[in-house]
Amino acid sequence: SFSVEFDLNCGVGSARELQTLLSSIYFAGALTGLILGGFLYDQIGRKKTSIIGVIVGVSATIAGTFCHDYYFLLIVRYLMGLGMFLVSTGLYIITVELVPAKQKNYANSWAMILWALGYFLATAIGYFIKDWNYMFLATGIALALMNMQIFLCPESPRFYIVNQDVLAAKRSLKFLQALTMSDLDIDSLEIVDSGRVKDREQSFRQQVKEIFLYSSFLLETLILMYIWFFVGLSYYGFNFGWGSIVPDRYLAYLMASVGELIAYFGIVPLIAYLGRRRAMLLMLLFAAVFFLIAIPDVPLIKDSRWTLESVCCLVGVIFVSGAFAGVYLWTAELAPTSHRGSIFTLCSGTARVGSFLGPYIFNNLRPVTHKAVPLGIMALLSFLGAVGGFFLVETGDKETALTGEDVATRRKSYRYRL
Repeated sequence: SFSVEFDLNCGVGSARELQTLLSSIYFAGALTGLILGGFLYDQIGRKKTSIIGVIVGVSATIAGTFCHDYYFLLIVRYLMGLGMFLVSTGLYIITVELVPAKQKNYANSWAMILWALGYFLATAIGYFIKDWNYMFLATGIALALMNMQIFLCPESPRFYIVNQDVLAAKRSLKFLQALTMSDLDIDSLEIVDSGRVKDREQSFRQQVKEIFLYSSFLLETLILMYIWFFVGLSYYGFNFGWGSIVPDRYLAYLMASVGELIAYFGIVPLIAYLGRRRAMLLMLLFAAVFFLIAIPDVPLIKDSRWTLESVCCLVGVIFVSGAFAGVYLWTAELAPTSHRGSIFTLCSGTARVGSFLGPYIFNNLRPVTHKAVPLGIMALLSFLGAVGGFFLVETGDKETALTGEDVATRRKSYRYRL
């Protein structure tokens, strides 16, 4: 492994720090990519930005095949994060803007299920391929094959509408018409939404102005950023810390993947029955409860390392995964089309900060404090996320906002209730 090659296998002192840095540098790259994407998604388009991400991410991953230097590996991991989060966020934005409103819940869950299934593939690559350089090669090939669809899908018509390019929007609609084999006469259709932005200039300056001009828009953005931060912190904190919580690392990842699949399948009927808002509050509150239950040191099986903490953390991650799926969909519907790329960047950017800090909680903070400290932190942050979510609006029964002004209008008559 690279730990042996770079003399990091002792797992203590500076070696532990260098190991953790290899995990966290990926999210530093992701944060950089998302800052870049925040401008590119809404300026040059979701599709073009995603293509840039595929090229950078796949190229960096394959370059890891030839890596035999620790600092070169840091660069590879950084560029992997930059590229792959550019494409993953861009593809998700395209998806939610192309899918009809009634189908977004199902499309969102399907995207998250594919995410969870990726862990089975990643585990298989790590288990069956013994040379870590060839792990990068196999992963690079898999990423290239799985992201080919970005070259085939159309740009979002909504992106063209907010940029007042009706002809380009109709070209995208014609592409979708061909895929669905419908008999609509696209050329004769009138795009009503184009009239709502005819006096508005889509620019980075205008985007920033509208966020601060409408206080409700700013409030929603800040709350979403916090929830994303918590989800990133807990999700990746556990994913990089299972070795210290569950006796068998490979079994932990497999069980966590099964838990994610349960969450992603279960979130569909839960959202359909309760709505986006109530489902998110439920996920965050139950996650907090299980993190608190995990604090007592209670062994479950004699002569085994399985404890109450092991089980409760695996169950708690089911609710974190549910929140992970829910906040993606909720953000896509709360953010107006004019700012969707930027809002996803801000939210996912704060999640990357959480993702960067998460591995340190279980790999570095846990060994030097009582286990109640990291678990207590997780429980408190989850509860605060639920409090913040209470002040967001339900979006399942509302028209998608096109601009910041639509966000302010949407909240005027909204009543806060459980």
